[in-house]
Amino acid sequence: MDEQSKNEGLDIAGFGKIAKAIPKEVYERSAATLLTTFEKLTAPITETTSGLGRYLRQKFDNMVEVEKAIATYTIEKAIYRAKQRCERFGGSLHAPVHPKSFVRAIEEASKETDPLLHEMWSNLLASQLSEDVCHPHFVEVLPHFSPADARLLLSLFRRSEVGENEGGFLTFSADSFTYWVNKTGGDLNPWSLSCEMLIEFRFADLLGPKPRQNGVAILYRTASGDAFLTAVSSPKE
Repeated sequence: MDEQSKNEGLDIAGFGKIAKAIPKEVYERSAATLLTTFEKLTAPITETTSGLGRYLRQKFDNMVEVEKAIATYTIEKAIYRAKQRCERFGGSLHAPVHPKSFVRAIEEASKETDPLLHEMWSNLLASQLSEDVCHPHFVEVLPHFSPADARLLLSLFRRSEVGENEGGFLTFSADSFTYWVNKTGGDLNPWSLSCEMLIEFRFADLLGPKPRQNGVAILYRTASGDAFLTAVSSPKE
């Protein structure tokens, strides 16, 4: 992997960088090269975890060739970014705390070619190898994430940052709102399925604007949403 590929990432802070498509060279490696590279990359991760190395090898063997190529490329990026996390936050690379979730993340990443979501998988794997910031639930949620969901979550503020509000809603349904704002006085945005999905994941919640407006809600990012963004973000952010 070249230096440019290593330094690309998901710019959570300001959408500054756009995730790049997987290079075509990734798909051109031979099967033998992929296997050797994959085993070399995963050996330091699995050497202290009984059985994990054999399990990963079996999963890798069962992938089709294109999945093997993407999986190897993803692990390369994840290990590089895990080292960046360790340099920034301290600590050292370690075996994943939740091996089952780690294996699931590799499997899911091997099927993902959307640039934004692939970056999120790479960073999620990195967080599992460097810090305990990746809850196993995040590995279950990300397969259901769309690029629109990711961009919406990035645009939200924390509850403490939305300004004056009328508090939460005692009851509401999917048909309760026509628009959402990210803070009191903010621009009206059409209510969408992504709003409902983030609420379902518990990554976002609702407050009433001040003064209340019929069909309008403040959509804000929860502590769980913050934790998820930390896990799927490039360490430099």
